[in-house]
Amino acid sequence: MSDEMNQRPEDSEAAGQPSDSVARLVNATKTFGTGDAAVTALDDATIDFRRGEFTAVMGPSGSGKSTLMYCQSGLDRLTSGHAYVGDIDVSTLSDQESSVLRRSKLGFIFQSFHLVPALTARENITLPVDLDPDAEVDETFLAELAAVLGIENRLGNLPSQLSGGQRQRVAVARAMIPRPEVIFADEPTGALDSKTSGELLAYLRTAVDELGQTIVMVTHDAVAASHCDRVVYVQDGRLVDEGRHPTVDDVLDKIRELS
Repeated sequence: MSDEMNQRPEDSEAAGQPSDSVARLVNATKTFGTGDAAVTALDDATIDFRRGEFTAVMGPSGSGKSTLMYCQSGLDRLTSGHAYVGDIDVSTLSDQESSVLRRSKLGFIFQSFHLVPALTARENITLPVDLDPDAEVDETFLAELAAVLGIENRLGNLPSQLSGGQRQRVAVARAMIPRPEVIFADEPTGALDSKTSGELLAYLRTAVDELGQTIVMVTHDAVAASHCDRVVYVQDGRLVDEGRHPTVDDVLDKIRELS
């Protein structure tokens, strides 16, 4: 494992190194079941996710990569350790407080889109803002997102009137519209063909490069990972390695090594 992976964010700050962490896990452990049936899905993981960076989380099936994302985002609770978004310890929040945090500071993109069938594309995009009584839709930003994602002429359509790629782009816009601290993407290209997948990854890359978005993407796809600034490898619940600016061959070699 690299020295960078082993170094905790608080160690970096103590050493005088600037911290641009937007989310982090510290000694994070997640166990399912009890006694002889207990399974450790996340094992004492400590990691930073940095502002304005596109990170892929990879590993064999059952390695704990999705558990890492769910616990980091507050969708699931750690057994021990801490999960931070900014300075907020997600591990200490109530269910209601966690919901407010996710709505206001986090964005999510899932493989199955999770669009509301009865709402138009625009209504699906603005839903996180509409649910917040203290927030208003930034119409200029909405127009910018729609243009970047190529759905400006589809905002009045229902999800059933959109292609799979268009529905996923609506889901991306919905994740981004609240200007979240970080977007978590769980296998976002899993239901897409290779052409549409490539287009979506290009949009995510643009969101990082031009809009300063932070994205953490769980994926099994080496091509998807090659679009990222950084790839983190998980095996048996442990963070075992990472690399920067990976190529497809780099990722495939590492996955073969871990499998």
